[in-house]
Amino acid sequence: MLVRGVDEGWNKGSVIAVDAGVQLAAITKILQQTQPEGLGTTVSLPHILQEGPFSGLEIQSESPIVNAGSILRWIIDTFLVTHPHLDHISGFVINTAGPPGARPKRLVGTSSTISAIKMHIFNNIIWPNLSDENNGAGLVTFLRLVEGGSPAMGDGDGKGYLELTDSLGVKLFSVSHGHCIEKRPARGSAASLRYGSFDASSPAVSPKGAPGSTAASGPPSLFRSSNVSQEKEAISVYDSSAYFIRENVSGREILIFGDVEPDSMSLSPRNIYIWQEAAPRIANGNLAAIFIECSYDNSQSDDRLFGHLTPRYLIQELQTLAATVETVTKSQSKLDTTKKRKRDTEPGASGIGNTVTANGDDRAISINAVRPTKKASGMVVGSEHSGFDTPHIATPTAELSLKDLEPDTCHAVQAPLTPKGSNALKGLKVVIIHIKDKLVEGELPGDTILAQLQEAEDEAQLGCEFIISNAGQSFLV
Repeated sequence: MLVRGVDEGWNKGSVIAVDAGVQLAAITKILQQTQPEGLGTTVSLPHILQEGPFSGLEIQSESPIVNAGSILRWIIDTFLVTHPHLDHISGFVINTAGPPGARPKRLVGTSSTISAIKMHIFNNIIWPNLSDENNGAGLVTFLRLVEGGSPAMGDGDGKGYLELTDSLGVKLFSVSHGHCIEKRPARGSAASLRYGSFDASSPAVSPKGAPGSTAASGPPSLFRSSNVSQEKEAISVYDSSAYFIRENVSGREILIFGDVEPDSMSLSPRNIYIWQEAAPRIANGNLAAIFIECSYDNSQSDDRLFGHLTPRYLIQELQTLAATVETVTKSQSKLDTTKKRKRDTEPGASGIGNTVTANGDDRAISINAVRPTKKASGMVVGSEHSGFDTPHIATPTAELSLKDLEPDTCHAVQAPLTPKGSNALKGLKVVIIHIKDKLVEGELPGDTILAQLQEAEDEAQLGCEFIISNAGQSFLV
């Protein structure tokens, strides 16, 4: 999936990619379908493309693969990797050594994701060490993000976002992609021992106990013991990621998930924290779309999900999001009422000199003002994921934060489901990615999944619009 700021155009390094299971081949195929016939003869070169996701791009060659190589060499500069499974990195790995003369590419992710790629891919065994670390070739430079965004990055409304292009900033959160088969920490990979949202694989001093964990009980020190039998009994959770991508001028955002499982089935439920981050952005109109996987239709049994979603679980997650949006909206209304009452009771307003609060309960409400809805569209998103796969809390921005509003809910695993017919997600696009092809005759998996989602939406009435992504598709958000 490729993302760029509209105002940035097709300048060098203006495009960031989210994952790269496929890459050069997918771009070439898109150009084959969108380049006009007769390039170099009846159509002069250079030529500016008029249609497709690369509309507005100037191409120099009649050959789609040559033009694709130029895009890969100069325009795509940064890759956000959600997790190191092969279907999410193979295109990047293979093509890194391909186009000659390309600038070093930035590979962005969690420290555990980058550690896994360094150890298991760029190790001079599976693939040459093309990175700029450990005496490598220097074609790849790693950028490790702080989960939830560092308060030292950005300022104003973009605080905590790392700017990767002139117009786009990102913020990363971890999610769960299921648990590994072996009951022990998979050291040296992206799998980690989890206690709720606590990562026991980190060197930081662990808390006494891990409240809310269903993976294990007792202090993490028990599982870092030299006792082998205890380590074998520990549960190893595989981490994935989700990225908020923000257009700096308009403030518009999208949320893109890697592979993810539902909180209701997870040993390390963390989707709720992302919904808490997303809810204020939806309430103020800044979050335009969520790109999220729905790998299987509802016929897939729970024991064969392998850390993925189906329509029934995606709707469940969106109901949690909708309930969280409603909480934000109600708290915002309460805040406005409280401020109005304070203004009405200030000296000179109604003759009363004492300022009062609404029901004496404004202590739980953030004093930060909510930003006005931004109407400008600022990002173009293209999808190129193949759909094939193996079986297998943050610094607040200047907007209204659920953590400020309802501090006691921040430790909850699952928020209450939103009432039927709330339409709390009205205007939000939910783009379905990572659909797995069954490789059999019959209805296309995407059609089945869309029908099941729409049927569930008719019942839940969340108000969102579901879209099935296809290779070469583009969205203006």
